Amino acid sequence: PHRWNLVPKLSVKSGGRNIIPDGTLRDEFNLRRGYWEAKDTHDDLTVEISKKTAKGYPLTNTIFEDTRRAVLFQNGGESLRVDLTDAQALADLLNAFYGYTEPDIEGFEQAVDEFKERVPELALALADKIKQAHSDNAKFKAAFDEFYSLCQTALNPNISIAAVDEMLVQHLLTERLIRRIFDNSEFTQRNVIAAEVEKVIAALVSKSFNRDDFLKSLDRFYRAIEAAARVLEDFSEKQHFLNTVYERFFQGYSVKTADTHGIVYTPQAIVDFMCASVAEVLETEFGKTLGDKDVHILDPCTGTGNFIVNLLRRVPKKHLPRLYREQLFANEVMLLPYYIAALNIEHAYYELTGDYEPFEGLCFVDTLDLAEARQLAMFTEENTIRVARQKKAPITVIIGNPPYNVGQLNENDNNKNRKYEVVDQRIKETFAKDSSATLKAQLYDPYVKFFRWAIDRLNGRDGIVCFVTNNSFVDQIAFDGMRKHLMANFTRIYHLHLEGNVRQNPKLSGTAFNVFGIQVGVGITLAVRVKTHSKHRLCFQRVEKTLRREDKLAWLSKREDRGNVEWQTLTPDERHTWLVSEHSAEYAKFLAIASKATKAGFGTNAEALFKTYSPGVFTGRDGVVYSFDSNELKNGIETACEDYNSEVDRYKRRRDRKHVDDFVDNSRVKWSETLKGHLIRGDYAEFKSNRIRRCLYRPYVAQKIYYDQVVIDRPALFRAFLPTDKSEQENRIVWLKVGTEWPMFALMANQIVDRLPQGGSQCFPFYVYDEDGSHRRENITDWALEQFRKHYKNKKITKWDIFHYVYGLLHHRGYCEKFADNFKRELPRIPLAPDFAVFRKAGGKLAQLHLEYETQKEYPLDWIETPGVPLSYHVEKMKLTKDKSALVVNPSLTLVGIPPETFRYRLGNRSALEWVIDQYQITEDKRSGIRSDPNRPDDPEYIVRLVGQVVHVSVETVRIVEGLPEAYGA
Repeated sequence: PHRWNLVPKLSVKSGGRNIIPDGTLRDEFNLRRGYWEAKDTHDDLTVEISKKTAKGYPLTNTIFEDTRRAVLFQNGGESLRVDLTDAQALADLLNAFYGYTEPDIEGFEQAVDEFKERVPELALALADKIKQAHSDNAKFKAAFDEFYSLCQTALNPNISIAAVDEMLVQHLLTERLIRRIFDNSEFTQRNVIAAEVEKVIAALVSKSFNRDDFLKSLDRFYRAIEAAARVLEDFSEKQHFLNTVYERFFQGYSVKTADTHGIVYTPQAIVDFMCASVAEVLETEFGKTLGDKDVHILDPCTGTGNFIVNLLRRVPKKHLPRLYREQLFANEVMLLPYYIAALNIEHAYYELTGDYEPFEGLCFVDTLDLAEARQLAMFTEENTIRVARQKKAPITVIIGNPPYNVGQLNENDNNKNRKYEVVDQRIKETFAKDSSATLKAQLYDPYVKFFRWAIDRLNGRDGIVCFVTNNSFVDQIAFDGMRKHLMANFTRIYHLHLEGNVRQNPKLSGTAFNVFGIQVGVGITLAVRVKTHSKHRLCFQRVEKTLRREDKLAWLSKREDRGNVEWQTLTPDERHTWLVSEHSAEYAKFLAIASKATKAGFGTNAEALFKTYSPGVFTGRDGVVYSFDSNELKNGIETACEDYNSEVDRYKRRRDRKHVDDFVDNSRVKWSETLKGHLIRGDYAEFKSNRIRRCLYRPYVAQKIYYDQVVIDRPALFRAFLPTDKSEQENRIVWLKVGTEWPMFALMANQIVDRLPQGGSQCFPFYVYDEDGSHRRENITDWALEQFRKHYKNKKITKWDIFHYVYGLLHHRGYCEKFADNFKRELPRIPLAPDFAVFRKAGGKLAQLHLEYETQKEYPLDWIETPGVPLSYHVEKMKLTKDKSALVVNPSLTLVGIPPETFRYRLGNRSALEWVIDQYQITEDKRSGIRSDPNRPDDPEYIVRLVGQVVHVSVETVRIVEGLPEAYGA
């Protein structure tokens, strides 16, 4: 009668912790209504209840029982204790349990937090209702197909059915809040897009789904939220209130959408600073105000409309009606923020003028689509007219917070950056063409596309672009072409660096130092084009990275606008580096370790030390193709190949060949764009034992890899570097960490190596081969040999000498510290040290030490065995003591006496020993269930022995490095 379902062992969050009750009872809308916890007959029930309570088990409506007795907790306290042999008592217990309804939540914060926590369940229930309607509700299917066709035409030709279903879920979960918080009962009829969605919803509820019952089930959330909103008299407070609900809704409901579109409420201090700065620049540089007739403003990704509302309040009231009707524009591509933006902007105008007027400058459209030449119907006739009017407008100010993500983490999320034919082509022929980087994927991140679009949208007019974005483009190598074009297209660029890159500053306790509370760094860019400016100028200011979020926002509030910031004028170098290192001139005189030109002309004698080089392997599915154990890897690969091949067969049988993202089964295969390409071409995967190869997954972390052209996304050039077992014996590779987020480091290898996260790695082999292992040739150029022999006046210098010299130099502390900024922007350049022989000798010793780390002697650590506990070498997860002098291997064994020098040998942000501790632990992949266990049954002491060996290698490395001469350059 209650339509509740029992779900065994469902993981739920309670008090911020994950718990797993034996049973969870959920209603037809997926709301959790009760819990059941079963204990054994011989357990002490009272004691067990205390244990579960201490772990945070919910006591809202929970039965604890041990087959003889049962205790019912409701609303946090015990309400009934019964003997289960008494039939009437059992009936009373169950009636009380099934008849319980949680009381309405009284506090707003609690309501919003619980709403956020429950939203995934609610969304899942609604998605199930919609899925059912797709199969058995003809009226809904017809209405949906029409709406879906509109979405394909107006938003994204490749939009998935699931994405449109998600729009319906957004509408159902939030339209009540919109109506009641803003006292706007006619919103769904009056808003041009909401009216279209309502047609589909009306069809959905026409058969079995009851909207009234659904909304009633949410009363306990909504009432508290609505009650909190009713006491807010000032509209700006309501706006902030709704922004909070909006942000938490997406954080709980659609993490993928939040990641792709940057669903983070722009802090008011940032909005104020940007809007005030635009007004100040208009006045000082153009002699205009926001209300002038020739100022046309566009927010291309308006979110909840905060920038437009802020600008409205800065316009003289006499100009406001004209600006509102004719010169102000905003776009939004997601349904929920579009609704909120319409309400926010229209209400702000009503407050300022006393007249309600729909904001006809707001379009439901993907801004980047507007660069396309085709003429499209944009949902409704009215929305189409709005879009057409905007496209004709001579935009002079573009302001906003574009999406910032760096691509999806998992292809199975179908969350990757969408391709746009025109904008992507413009990036290819400008930013990418003029970039010196090998890897240019970051140039197609959404925020970069918005910069490219904004430059083109100004269409040569004098104007302003003001964005708050990911700040990677300021200093990373891949963006040199973008920096070149920004400087060419604007006469003044002001960049306010708000820092906050968590990976670059791991000691600053995560996101507390980021203005958005996110992982990537953030900056405000104000780009101005005034043709009368005599010269182009780049101005820069950096907010102290150690300031916390609230302090950085206070810093912005105090400055108010651009005019009150003390800017530093920068002079970019010829490679379009903005943050030019003070040592760049000296660095430029050193020899290039490699270059794109040399690599492109493989076999020629270009001016670089190495002819060719390659990133490490990027698998796209580490949990599948890497393993500590060959048998586990074999089993996993065979299963993965079978699952993938069945998808190839299924795809070949499809007649309609629907979009691959909608076709693939994400539950069985770890997809990537590359693997989807193999699927489309009909490429099969197969297991061959000789493709299991040795590899270095991380520094001093040996694993096995299945090296295969289908299963691995980007195999790199290891077919030319290490094609055979023989080549592994004779070849050597300098594995170099590159990028801006970890300090550069080098490690010698003679096996396949990983690309590494946070910027990647590059590999420089001594030999290269044909794929069958034949035609071995040296990779050090003849030009390099000539340079070294000529400089040192020594014709006996060999290419192996140069190879080891380079490896020794890459470890020199003074060199690495002085040129750390340069390493972030380009590959190392190699100076010619006064004492060649010392560096060559040290490099040779380091190479052998690092290459043969598994056969080195162990450092004499003290073994402290725990009394009464049998000695074991088994590792679950090792842990250093606070002073780092001892390592707890497991409950039976602690290794004591780790010398401090161990931690002076660093590879990036970790010491060698810390890499071992981090990687040699038992883990389980949540999606696939694949378990990774580094323990070796055939060699149980391996990990403990490895710890001693790596400590020895670290101490010896420090000794050799500290013995190098101070002078490293000529």
